[in-house]
Amino acid sequence: MVPSIQRHCRPKERPMADSCPILIASDLSDASEVAVTRAMQLAARRGCPLTALHVIQEEPLWWVVKSRDLDPDDLRAELLREALAGLQSQLKDAAGQLAIEPPESDAQARLGKPAAVASEMAASMEASLIVVGAHGRHAVRDWFIGTTAEKVVRAGNVPVLVARVEPTHSYQKVVVAVDFSESSRAALAAALAWAPRAQFTLVHAYETWFETYLDADTYERLRDEQEQALHDRLREFAHEVGVNSDHEPDYRIIAGHPGTAVVDAAVNAHGDLTVCGTQGETGLRHLLLGSVAQHILRESKGDVLTVRAGHTTG
Repeated sequence: MVPSIQRHCRPKERPMADSCPILIASDLSDASEVAVTRAMQLAARRGCPLTALHVIQEEPLWWVVKSRDLDPDDLRAELLREALAGLQSQLKDAAGQLAIEPPESDAQARLGKPAAVASEMAASMEASLIVVGAHGRHAVRDWFIGTTAEKVVRAGNVPVLVARVEPTHSYQKVVVAVDFSESSRAALAAALAWAPRAQFTLVHAYETWFETYLDADTYERLRDEQEQALHDRLREFAHEVGVNSDHEPDYRIIAGHPGTAVVDAAVNAHGDLTVCGTQGETGLRHLLLGSVAQHILRESKGDVLTVRAGHTTG
């Protein structure tokens, strides 16, 4: 059994939410403070219970134990207590920053591998969302072996929100990558659920032909026809998922690499959230994540929400 410590924080006269639990995977860094604040903002708006989790990796502890002749159990207990205090402080600071009554929440500290423990807890609590910071205490190491955020995305089936930007307001401009796959269908549905009042931009990128084999007029005509057909398909797709005809998104059909097109579109639209599926229609994958999703995770300037195919937003 994985050692753990937890503490519940239940505000008085506030009914417990019975759906959409949110899990925060915090490494207690400055980056995770952004994630805690964003998660609390979302939880307060939707009435979701909130759990903050910190996972301590045991491997480095043994060097300390052997070199200083410390008792391993005492060291574990002290580290867990310190982590729990840190989580409680982050939750309190987030509520103060947002100037809100905090939602139903608890803090938990455990030993193990962060991505694996977070995924297991998310499954056990039937979380609707995992929120993590973009960079933690080991940014240089993560550059080579993959960030904790990417590992959490790969580890489970729960949507993962990677928070980068200080949440001064709710999401206002959301960019969604659409390749007409089931994962992008789930991604759009999740975006509509978590940011229902935002202005949406839907982006579909397509590969170009070798225009050198065509004369300029023919190439331009065929490209215009293809883009119009894709625009119509994108609009139909959006309405099938649940976009309201009274609030049409901005539809963008862009020639080029999907990851680059989506990141650039988010910059041009001043987007504060980019949403994508983690498996595309082409079946191309990179370590179970997907090259497009990985590019968006690593290159986006704002927050990123990733959603797996088959996920149903509550």
